[in-house]
Amino acid sequence: MEKLWHITKDDQRVQKLAKKDKVMGQLIERIGDVERTLRPYPLKSLVRSIVGQQISVKAAETIFGRLKEKINDEWTIAAFKKLTEEECKEIGLSRSKQKYIFNLIEHIDNGELEFEKLDHLSNEEIIKQLTAVKGIGKWTAEVFLIFTMQRENVVPVDDVGLQRAAKRLYNQPDVSGKALLKECKATWGDQGTIGCLYLWEYIHQYQI
Repeated sequence: MEKLWHITKDDQRVQKLAKKDKVMGQLIERIGDVERTLRPYPLKSLVRSIVGQQISVKAAETIFGRLKEKINDEWTIAAFKKLTEEECKEIGLSRSKQKYIFNLIEHIDNGELEFEKLDHLSNEEIIKQLTAVKGIGKWTAEVFLIFTMQRENVVPVDDVGLQRAAKRLYNQPDVSGKALLKECKATWGDQGTIGCLYLWEYIHQYQI
């Protein structure tokens, strides 16, 4: 069963963001409440991100669905260790993605990456640990912080979709999207994640 993250426009954090950023405040009024699907299981979340690299959403969901079926939805080290190279190929995983996934499994298995200890670390420390795993970049780590750990002060400035949405929302077509998101991050502060959730909803509702 999916776990949802439901944020109402009357939430104190949302109202605080609206006061900091008037343009975002107008968007919040237009959109109202937002709801996003969380990824509460760390290994599953990271594998999903690796599977989705550089392919369409539809293709990623198909391959991820096959993988889920192959391991009987058991997101454990043992389940992955049973997978053969041939089975991974049949699922549709490229050789590089196979390497990334099994590199992740190795990091967890040998104790280099301990999910249960991440709660006590800062965002920067978590990003450093995750990006030490080949195949996991900063953007993947930031998405993990948002949708798996529900950290509220994250703005993935390299997210192309968020860059495009910010340029449209703030009517800054000639400004670098990354630079604009950096400005947003500085303005939004501890409500950075909420700002991103509203930008993602803006993309969804207005086909940006």
